[in-house]
Amino acid sequence: MTQFFYLVISLFSAMLFSPLWAELACFAGHLAPNYCGRAIPHSMGAIFMPVFLSAAAWAYVTDLLVPTVMWRTLLVVFAFGLLGLVDDIWGDRRSKGFTGHFSRLLREGIITTGLIKAVAGYLACLAAVYGLPVFFPLLFLRAALIALSANLLNMLDLRPGRSLKAFFLLALLLVTLVPEEAGMLLLFPFLLAAFVLFPRDLAARGMLGDTGANVLGAVLGLFVVLFGSNLLQLVSVALLAGVHMLTEKVSLSAVIDRQPLLRFLDHLGRTKQYE
Repeated sequence: MTQFFYLVISLFSAMLFSPLWAELACFAGHLAPNYCGRAIPHSMGAIFMPVFLSAAAWAYVTDLLVPTVMWRTLLVVFAFGLLGLVDDIWGDRRSKGFTGHFSRLLREGIITTGLIKAVAGYLACLAAVYGLPVFFPLLFLRAALIALSANLLNMLDLRPGRSLKAFFLLALLLVTLVPEEAGMLLLFPFLLAAFVLFPRDLAARGMLGDTGANVLGAVLGLFVVLFGSNLLQLVSVALLAGVHMLTEKVSLSAVIDRQPLLRFLDHLGRTKQYE
C-alpha cells in the first residue's frame, strides 16, 4: 500500500503541475519556437522537480527509500533542474557543445549560461556521489557519468518526443540489467511524469527544455552509479564519452536519420507536420 500511494502521489502531482506550468509559462511569456516555428510553453520538464519532491516527502515519511539515495537524487534533480531553467531563460543558443562554450570563454571572455551549467552541474554530481564506497579517483568518473548522461538527453531534445522516447528506452534497459526494487522506485516518479508530458511533447505543444532533459538524463546516470555494477559504470561512461566526442564532429540528428531503426523510432507517433 505504501508503494501504491507513492505511485499515486507521483501521478497526480504530474497531472496537476503539467497544465499549471503550461499556463504559468504562457502567462509569463516563457515561450519558445518549436520545430515548426510556433511559440509553445517552454521548460515543461520543470515539473520533474515538484513531482519528485512530493514523492520523496512520502518516501521519507514511510521509509520507502533509503535517505541517502533520496537526498542524492534530490540534489541532482534540483541542481540540473534549476541550472537548466536558467539556461532555458537566459541561454545563448549560438554556443553548442562543450567546445562551443569553452571557445566563447577563450575567444571572447564570455561566460555562457551553458558553461555555468556544465561546471556547476559537474560539481553537483561530485557532491551527489561523495561518500559512496569507492576508490577516491573513481568519484570523478562517477560524477562524469551523471553529467554526461544529463547532457546526452539534452542533446537529443531537438525534435518532438525524441528525448522522452530515449528516456523510456534507456530506463527499460537499465531496470532489465539492474532489477533493483529501490532503483525502480527511484525511477517511477520520473517515468510517470514523463508519460504525462509525452503527448504534449510529441505533438509539439510544449517543450521539455534543458530543464527537463538534463534532469531525466542525470537521474539515469545516478541510477547506474547507485545500483549498477562497476563494469556497467565503466561501460556507460565510455559509451557516453564516445557519443559526446562523436557529436562534436557530426550532427546527432543526421546519425539518427541515416539509421532506419533509429529513424523509425524517432518519427513514431509524430504527426507529419513535425517530421
